Amino acid sequence: MIPSFTPRRKLLVFGDLALILTATQLAPWVRLGKFSPIFQVHTGASVFTLLLYLMMFYVFDLYNLRRTFALKDTPLRTAIAVAFAFVGATLIFYSLPSWKFGRGILLIQMFLAWTFLTGWRVLFSFIFHVAEEKKDVLVLGAGHCGTTLCRLLASPLSPYRVKGFLDDDPLKQEKVVESAKVIGFTHQLGEFAADLGIKTAILAITENRPSSLIRQLLEVRLKGMAILDMPTVYEQLTRRIPVEHIRDEWITFSAGFYLVINDYIRKIKRLIDFGVSAFLLTISLPIMLLTAIAIRLESPGPIFFKQARVGKDDQVFTLWKFRSMRNNAEENGAVWAGEKDPRITRVGKWIRLLRIDELPQLINVFRGEMSLIGPRPERPEFIKELSEKIPYYSLRHAVRPGITGWAQVNYRYGASVEDARFKLEYDLYYIKNMSLLLDLKIFLRTIGVVLFGQGAR
Repeated sequence: MIPSFTPRRKLLVFGDLALILTATQLAPWVRLGKFSPIFQVHTGASVFTLLLYLMMFYVFDLYNLRRTFALKDTPLRTAIAVAFAFVGATLIFYSLPSWKFGRGILLIQMFLAWTFLTGWRVLFSFIFHVAEEKKDVLVLGAGHCGTTLCRLLASPLSPYRVKGFLDDDPLKQEKVVESAKVIGFTHQLGEFAADLGIKTAILAITENRPSSLIRQLLEVRLKGMAILDMPTVYEQLTRRIPVEHIRDEWITFSAGFYLVINDYIRKIKRLIDFGVSAFLLTISLPIMLLTAIAIRLESPGPIFFKQARVGKDDQVFTLWKFRSMRNNAEENGAVWAGEKDPRITRVGKWIRLLRIDELPQLINVFRGEMSLIGPRPERPEFIKELSEKIPYYSLRHAVRPGITGWAQVNYRYGASVEDARFKLEYDLYYIKNMSLLLDLKIFLRTIGVVLFGQGAR
């Protein structure tokens, strides 16, 4: 599932469209000092640059509404997106001269687009941070699940505002939990909803649900009240699945997880993996040769680092990477890579930052042991510990592991059990919502992640 075009996202995109068109129209006026019907004279170039700007903004995560478009990184991120659009336009115009703008017009368009789009994002962030109207909700359950939900909904980007908890524990009555008070018992839902004018409740009780509670929820729902489930709300707002707050029946009956058993889609995905990995292995050969020479010149030891990883259906395979640490870095046993890990060589630091160390994994993809997109494969030494400490960890082995994945484009490098739990939440979201369109989104987002050096260690 791709995140839907909400009204706010539509407004952001339409604003971009209008401003890019404005920059395109103004560019020849600034350059030539007179009006020019540029959309008629250069229709192909105008349409192509418009689409290129939108695509680059998507690649660099500038349509992520959870990102605060403030002055700290928006100008730089926007500038890089515009610069890549400029490079792409230059290459196309060189190949198709009949489409091209004049060089001066293109440079002016680029500067105007950067100025307009940066200002638009800062303004957009200010408007919706100040003026967004939230929907009032009641939360059923003030336990760990309810408090987790309350913290999530306290975000400025949340569309909900918690007006109170309902919980059947007498000791919790009238107590403040997180930022809201326990105002009554669950059987009083209809009463409080009517008194407060609230039409939405979120069920944050994930186990041992009394049959009387379910019957009451049915009654208020039939009277027009919306009843939401905490894991579903969590998934919609974070694009993760809360592994600590789901149960077997939620996985069994929730929408999604279909493509795990869809043979048709799996065959198409495998065909894409085979073709793209063969192509990328061919064009990246010069880079890999230079990397191999640099590794050999800097430190003694093998060029490649081979490591056992767990793949689909718990099958162990050998993963290939360029060696980025000193030889015998794990002679005392397997450990996670830490920040500023002293075992990493100078060449290793750079090839990790640019993800060049991952290129040999294209061999694993070509052989069918991995996919281009999927959960990152973990080491057998860590699997046992993680499976014992993290619920549903083994579900990530229902699909082929990938070189990049939903967790990699949304979360930093993981080096602890807690990091592994967060990344599993992203991985389960990917497995639940698998599609070729989501794969394309991850592929495009990966470009931005690599260029900004996010997650590398």
